Amino acid sequence: MFNVQRFSLHDGPGIRTTVFLKGCPLRCQWCHNPEGQEQQPQIRLTMSLCRRCGRCVEVCEQGVHEVTPEAHLLNPPYCVRCGRCVEVCPAGALEMVGRRMSAEEVMSVVRRDIPFYEQSHGGMTLSGGEPMAQHEFSKALLESARADAIHTAVETCAFAPWEELEEIGPLVNLFLVDLKHTDEARHIELTGVSNKGILSNIERMVAAGWPVILRIPWVPTRNAEDGFLEGLQSFLARFPTPPPVEFMLYHRLGVSKWAALGGESAVPEDLLSARAEDASPWVKRLRAAGISVIQR
Repeated sequence: MFNVQRFSLHDGPGIRTTVFLKGCPLRCQWCHNPEGQEQQPQIRLTMSLCRRCGRCVEVCEQGVHEVTPEAHLLNPPYCVRCGRCVEVCPAGALEMVGRRMSAEEVMSVVRRDIPFYEQSHGGMTLSGGEPMAQHEFSKALLESARADAIHTAVETCAFAPWEELEEIGPLVNLFLVDLKHTDEARHIELTGVSNKGILSNIERMVAAGWPVILRIPWVPTRNAEDGFLEGLQSFLARFPTPPPVEFMLYHRLGVSKWAALGGESAVPEDLLSARAEDASPWVKRLRAAGISVIQR
């Protein structure tokens, strides 16, 4: 896990607890949760808290830390994730992102807010990373939530074997499915993987009658292009009753996370935050075609 976030308001209906699992098979150019890509724990540095005291250098046998009076640099490839530097940091500038938790440990946090779920029609959302990258663990969480009558949602890119999705389908009250692009070559360019299985899975999910909201990460100069809009309309036209669509406007708030993990940002400099008015032509065109579009 890399976070269990209580009082989430944008990961499904009502007040929710969002469980962020580490590990993702995609490498989207605009990723705003880089701490969710790798399945292993990682060291994160909050530079504004660092006193440059050098204690991390003293205890690290791998040479991960380079500290001068002016800067503190991380060398992640050498890190063995022992956590010693985190333990000795007096300012709390270093933290371990990601820790092993049992399903019961996670659910003990989720259950704290059952009264809020009941009042707001909220619940638990699995996110990431990609929840299907930890299929068995996600299934265990969903089974536990179902036993406690907690509403469940799963944020997924649907890049997984259909058999695994089919296993969790009956345990999920709402699927929030990210669709990055409908063109396969463009999808590979933007995310590193094919979308053939993704599109097939979405079709199967809708055909099975599962509640699905199709979420479109709308990214200027990347997938916010005519070809995607046309492909999206064509794809939605296959369904007798198309799933509703929600646009997730890209923002650059996650760019600083890359440096905190000690790496160069994979987010290109020319990616600018999107505004609601930028996506309005897409919204109008889909609605004109009879597609339900959700706007927050």
